[in-house]
Amino acid sequence: LLNHIIQDASLGMNMSDLMVSYLQLMGVEYVFGIPGGSIEPFFEAVARNQSKGGPEMILTRHESGAAFMADGYARESQKLGVCCATTGPGTTNLITGLACSYFNHIPVLVITAQTPLPLLGRGAFQESSYRSMDVVNMLEKCTQFSTLVSHPAQLIPCLCEAISKALDHRAGPVHLSIPV
Repeated sequence: LLNHIIQDASLGMNMSDLMVSYLQLMGVEYVFGIPGGSIEPFFEAVARNQSKGGPEMILTRHESGAAFMADGYARESQKLGVCCATTGPGTTNLITGLACSYFNHIPVLVITAQTPLPLLGRGAFQESSYRSMDVVNMLEKCTQFSTLVSHPAQLIPCLCEAISKALDHRAGPVHLSIPV
């Protein structure tokens, strides 16, 4: 499967589909979250890949619920929990659940949307960059790892590093902020 993912990436596979394929390879069964705004391409990729054995999207009523559900799933299954949110307030709503995972060393991967790179730092709607509501630094306080993926070539290396840190001997939540 990894060779297939690498081949698809070289053929210009959509980055959301690439990420979902990698999550499938890692054995991720569920992703918890709320659709909306900038996170839509990821939701669409999960839907497209579910019939191919990819993770199932579990819709929640609030982002904090998504974080707590990913935490509870990870605790009970001994697998990586995954949750997602859109940019801005969607991301900040995850903080309480992530703090719970952080203090209890529960492996949770958090995927958040970010303003498109050409608009970053220009005051775009619900922008969460270093020039406004800096969610990467906010979530750094309640995760093992928090970063902005600023280029498509960084996606898989950042995803691998995040998952590795989530599952290491001092497990805990990790965060990837990914521009549309």
